[in-house]
Amino acid sequence: MQLKIYYLDDESDLCEIFKDNFESDSVVIQTFTDPELAFLATKNSPPHLIFLDFRLPGTTGDQIASRIGPSVPKVLVTGELDIKPESSFVKIFSKPFEFSEMAEFLKDFAAQANAREKK
Repeated sequence: MQLKIYYLDDESDLCEIFKDNFESDSVVIQTFTDPELAFLATKNSPPHLIFLDFRLPGTTGDQIASRIGPSVPKVLVTGELDIKPESSFVKIFSKPFEFSEMAEFLKDFAAQANAREKK
């Protein structure tokens, strides 16, 4: 199974870093710098997982997560240490995140997704 992941961050450099480091034959990553485009893509072609930055132009990752609803697992990536997300996230990563921790999370998520698909 090929894992489809969306990554939303208003900083295009961070989107490219994420894609360059974590995309592989088994993981396809589409990045977005525009929250509305990410939301529409998620509604039209839901990913297996979406990463959301907290601070976004005109909105927050928390608000986008609420609009997406519970059907897509969400990960919050934030430099804000004192936030209390209102939405449900499967994981919260602080910026800057550790690449090894992110790689381990993605490996575990992929294994769980593969196990669910085989059932």
